[in-house]
Amino acid sequence: MGCKGGAYCHLGFFGGFMNVAGQNLAENNMSDSAGTIEKTASQKFVALVLSIMPWAIVGVLLYAGLFIKPTPVIEQVVPHAIDRRDILLGAAHVNDDTYLAAGNYGKIVISEDKGHTWAVQDSTIETHIQDIDSWDEQHAVAVGNLGRVVVTADGGATWKEVTAPKSDISNKLIRVHTYAGGEALAVGEMGMILRTTDYGNTWERLREEEDIFMNDIVRVDENTIMVSAEAREVTEYDGEIAGENEEVLDATTGARISARIYKSVDNGQTWETIYTDSPNSFTAIKFRNAQDGVAVGLAGAIVATRDGGNTWTFYGSKVSGMTEHLMDVAWSEELNEWVGIGNKGKWITFSPDMSDFETQNLSTKDFTSHSEMALVGDGFIAVGETEGYMDLKTKTWALLHE
Repeated sequence: MGCKGGAYCHLGFFGGFMNVAGQNLAENNMSDSAGTIEKTASQKFVALVLSIMPWAIVGVLLYAGLFIKPTPVIEQVVPHAIDRRDILLGAAHVNDDTYLAAGNYGKIVISEDKGHTWAVQDSTIETHIQDIDSWDEQHAVAVGNLGRVVVTADGGATWKEVTAPKSDISNKLIRVHTYAGGEALAVGEMGMILRTTDYGNTWERLREEEDIFMNDIVRVDENTIMVSAEAREVTEYDGEIAGENEEVLDATTGARISARIYKSVDNGQTWETIYTDSPNSFTAIKFRNAQDGVAVGLAGAIVATRDGGNTWTFYGSKVSGMTEHLMDVAWSEELNEWVGIGNKGKWITFSPDMSDFETQNLSTKDFTSHSEMALVGDGFIAVGETEGYMDLKTKTWALLHE
């Protein structure tokens, strides 16, 4: 249809264009307005949620506190039977598989698998235990500081403290050894020599008090008992030192210094004092039969007898090669030799005729000191600053710390 009047036609064209543009603009404005409404609603919803959340949390916590019972999970730490900080001073061989050891703060441990694993027993005391020994699988005795003595009659399931004679001055008991029929002999400070004949329940003193350390004791036969003691001054003594060239004299008094051995041939009723050529105190004494015995001591001192303890020959460090303190000695049937152990990881073997000495280290890493050993078969367990097992066949040392 034709347009009448060009101007109107142009106005109509522009009017239509304007209507379309206006319509588009209106639609755009409506769209923007709707978007603003949706965003505001979201914000209101979030605000609502945030306002409710604290009360929800409080409600959940209140419900948990009233109705949910927590189950605690406690991770129990079981301490090792033998800790690296333990110092075990005494050891005993009970039977082929069973060992006992005792030491600091009343600790007693037992192994029933040749020392591979250990279990703690309640000694009932917290005083340091110096030594332990057993009569059989059920009966054992331990002695220590302050003259304290504990015994067991049920394999260590229970220990009880018993009364023993004491000095008014000092009472450390150093060693104890058991014998047939419930007998045990113990020694310590102030010349203490004790005996029991009823598995440790009662004790008697065998010698008068004296200011001297008795360090070890051994029953040689049914009547003979010997004790190794510390070195003291001797004003009159004439003897020769085997392997040494000069006597040792006290720097102040000029008196001869001699380590002593006490001997009784009437089962402890009377005692003879034997002065030896050793200037260093004895720490241990053992006999392999009624005639042959040895005692060892400080600075590697070794003395030997072949006549039942009547005479003793001294072997110093220049002969034996041992300069460290020896703390214990035992006869090894496996090696057919004496075995000694002591300070700084040192141990020694020597022949029964005292002609051959071999000083060795337990290992290339262990330089600790050891106070006692329990020797049986092809090895021994040693206790002290560290606890370990020495295989005498392979000469290998293994620590027992778990």
